[in-house]
Amino acid sequence: MRILVGLGNPGPEYTRTRHNMGFRVLDAFAERHGLVFGSVVDTCATAAGRIAGRDVVLIKPLFYMNRSGESLLRWMRRREQDVETDDVVESVPLVVCDDIALPLGAARLRARGGSGGHRGLDSLVAALETEDFPRLRLGVAGGEGSVPPEDWADYVLGEFSASEWPLTQDLVAYGCDVLDCELADGIEAAASRFNRKPQAPDEE
Repeated sequence: MRILVGLGNPGPEYTRTRHNMGFRVLDAFAERHGLVFGSVVDTCATAAGRIAGRDVVLIKPLFYMNRSGESLLRWMRRREQDVETDDVVESVPLVVCDDIALPLGAARLRARGGSGGHRGLDSLVAALETEDFPRLRLGVAGGEGSVPPEDWADYVLGEFSASEWPLTQDLVAYGCDVLDCELADGIEAAASRFNRKPQAPDEE
């Protein structure tokens, strides 16, 4: 069984924030494949089914972002206890998250890497005790220029502007395409096909 994890913050007040791209992608991916997030188990909302011939479970950790790893680890430990011998769970999840170091619309899929200061990834690295898990980073930085580290928390918890929102909807759909390709063809094929950085206006 393949685990896909989306990072975000629980509650409707966070839905339109930059930090919730992971949740939004998993919600859209579940809808695309006719899956439904059911009741919360071990602080995670989950949806399960078969995609590209594989058993897949989508997970949204429902502790706040900086405790995402703790939430996921609870679910994984319970699953290890309950799992049947013929139901093998891959211990390394693919994680979908926002990235303020990338411009809005960018997508970067990698097999491993550091957290880049992302609190959710920091939490996952601590919980899993490794940086060796794939992650799909989706750019959420606006056109204001680089954000100083002391302002990161306020920035990612801010909402997208009205003009940015349609771009985020396109990015969510693009993120779903990346996941479809990764499940069907593997991470190298998906990265080669879908990693992108939007062109600046004067480059078009």
